[in-house]
Amino acid sequence: MKLNNLDISLLNHALNLRIKATKALYEELKIGILDLANVEEQVEMNKKQILEIHKKMYNYWQGKNGKWYSYLPKEGVEPPKGKQIESITVEKLNNKIFDYYIREEKAKAFPTFNEVYHQWRKVHDLELVDNSILKYDSDFIRYFDCSDFGYLRINEITENTIKVFILESVQSLKLGREATGKLFSYIKNTIRHARIERIIADNPMEFLELKNFTKHSVEREKPIENHFYSNEELAMIHEGIHALYAHKPLYMPRYAIELAMLTGMRSGELAPLKWEDISEDCISINKSEKHNRRNNTFHIGKTKTGKSREFPMCDEIKRLLERVKKVQEENGLLGDFIFSDGENGHIHGQQIGDCMKRVTNSVGLHGGSITALRKTINSNLRSSGVPVTIVASMLGHTTDVNEQYYTYDTSNLEEKKAIVRKRNEKIKALIA
Repeated sequence: MKLNNLDISLLNHALNLRIKATKALYEELKIGILDLANVEEQVEMNKKQILEIHKKMYNYWQGKNGKWYSYLPKEGVEPPKGKQIESITVEKLNNKIFDYYIREEKAKAFPTFNEVYHQWRKVHDLELVDNSILKYDSDFIRYFDCSDFGYLRINEITENTIKVFILESVQSLKLGREATGKLFSYIKNTIRHARIERIIADNPMEFLELKNFTKHSVEREKPIENHFYSNEELAMIHEGIHALYAHKPLYMPRYAIELAMLTGMRSGELAPLKWEDISEDCISINKSEKHNRRNNTFHIGKTKTGKSREFPMCDEIKRLLERVKKVQEENGLLGDFIFSDGENGHIHGQQIGDCMKRVTNSVGLHGGSITALRKTINSNLRSSGVPVTIVASMLGHTTDVNEQYYTYDTSNLEEKKAIVRKRNEKIKALIA
């Protein structure tokens, strides 16, 4: 039930009295006026009173998952809500609430892990772009925000504390190797920051190694067929696109997918492509759209590698571009951009990617992506004998990236039989 201002004022007054009384007990203990035996009973009584008042002011409940939840005061939010906290047991939740209200002198000197983490982030974020900051923020919520570990005082964290937290996180969140590595690095960098700022003297991460945790991580092996498309699947995608043109002939993302099928261009490179980038001999790929997911804005910048490249022209590409220009001219929408949004601008790469997923789902292919088209055209060219340096330059990445992430065996069994037969006929001729 929402409290009125008078209720909140009275409860806050009573809460502050209990907090002051408890802090006074700790102070007298600290300077030697009282001994621990005399203080414990009085502190426990005050603690119960503080929790009772807290429960009158803020929601306090057990979730269906068995965890316990409540709220802490948050600026701009009136009780019974605030900053949500959770714990696996009611005792740990009560301790978390009590620890929030009672700041002992010793506790004041040592911030929590989460507080030190945010101190480190203030410095580290200066090196990051907005999309990376968004990822870090998401990971913090996933790993630390509501965890008991995040509320531990930084001086209370030991090697075993960290070890237990990481292993429990790997198991409960089913973390893969990459996610486990990120969790490990977040803790390592936070502890390092605490040492640089001389908040702590010892390093509880000193003898911990990432390999001790990644061996417990969950392996998520993606099926190879999701990485590229067979010739039959490419035909299905092509037919799926053309079946939709009659319904919305001015919907540019579908044409962009067709061009991606012919060139292997990235979504961000397709979106801002201009007619001036097209010549008789090639497509000049010299810019890329960037999406700032943190504030959901778009801007045009350099390509992913920072370099321009040229993709050779062919009759199929020419015919596609002629179709795009014709439909735009017929509807009075021809502008600077090939894939116009109809308002003197261009469609976004995100729209192209979303359209690709819808098209592939409509023809029964799940997990469709523009990246899979890039891997397909790369693998087709490599299997045809085109040198890796040429293919890499056409698609806009290094030869190492090309071989490690973009090259797959796209041949079918009949093609493999033909290769083996041709090879064995040569061997037979040699020994005859």
